[in-house]
Amino acid sequence: MDNALIRALVCLALLWSVTVRAEEGSPAAAARPRTVLLLGDSLIVTSFGESLEQLLNAQPGLRAVRRAKSSTGLARPDFFDWMKVGREEVERHQPDVVVVILGGNDGQGLTDEQGRAQVQWGASGWEAAYQQRATEFLRMLSAPGRKVLWVELPFTGLPRFERKLDIIRRVLREAVRSESASTHLETRPFFVDARGRLLREAPVEGFRKPMRLRMADGVHFTVAGGRYFASKVHPAVMALLEAPREQAAAPIGTGSREAGSSALVPSPLVRGTP
Repeated sequence: MDNALIRALVCLALLWSVTVRAEEGSPAAAARPRTVLLLGDSLIVTSFGESLEQLLNAQPGLRAVRRAKSSTGLARPDFFDWMKVGREEVERHQPDVVVVILGGNDGQGLTDEQGRAQVQWGASGWEAAYQQRATEFLRMLSAPGRKVLWVELPFTGLPRFERKLDIIRRVLREAVRSESASTHLETRPFFVDARGRLLREAPVEGFRKPMRLRMADGVHFTVAGGRYFASKVHPAVMALLEAPREQAAAPIGTGSREAGSSALVPSPLVRGTP
C-alpha cells in the first residue's frame, strides 16, 4: 500500500471520529426523551389514566407509559403482586418520574404472595403492616434521580367508603412522607366546592358546559371527569420533571410531602376480597 493511500485512509478515519464525537455531543443526541410511568388500579385503567397519558405524550421530548390493573392494590399480592410488577416496569422503562394511585381496594385483610392471611382489616397491627408495604413499594420504585408522585385517592362523598379511605389515605401519606424522593399530591381540593361539599360537576376543557365528573358508582370517572382530574395532576408531574434531578421532593401545587392497561371496562373498586 503506497504512502498516499495510507495518508488518505488515516484522514478518513480522523474525519469519521470527529464527526461521531460531534454528533454524540449535539443537543439531539443529548436530549433523551424523559419518561413518566403511570401505575395504578382502575383509575389508571380508565379515563383518568388515559387522559393523563395523552396530556404527557403531547409534551415534546416526553414519553408516558401506563401499567394498570383493575381491583388491585397492596393488600393482596396473591391476586396481583404490585411489588413484582412495579419492579418489572421500572426496570423496563427506566422512568424519570413514576406516578402512582393505589389504595382504593385495600380496605381489607392483608395476605402474603401465597394468599396466607397476615393481619385482618381493623386489627391493631393493620396500619403499621400496610404502611410497611407502602414504604417497601416506594423504595422499590426509587432510583438515583428518579421521583415518585403518589396521587391521593380522590374524595368520593360516599360515607361508608370514605371511612375506609380516610384510614388508607392517612397511612399512605405517612409512608410517602418517610421517603425523600417521593411526593404526596393532595387531591381533595379538586373535588370539593367552596363549602367543602362534593363537586359533582365542573367545567372541563373540550366541553361547552360543566360536566358530570363521576359515574353512577360514585367512584370512577366519566370521560369528562377523567379529563378534569388529569388536568389537575398534570402540572404536578411537570413540576417534578422540571426540578433539578438531585433536588429532593418538595411541596407542589395543593400537595406536599406532608401533605398497556390490563382492562378497558370500568369495574368497581373492590371494598372486600377481589
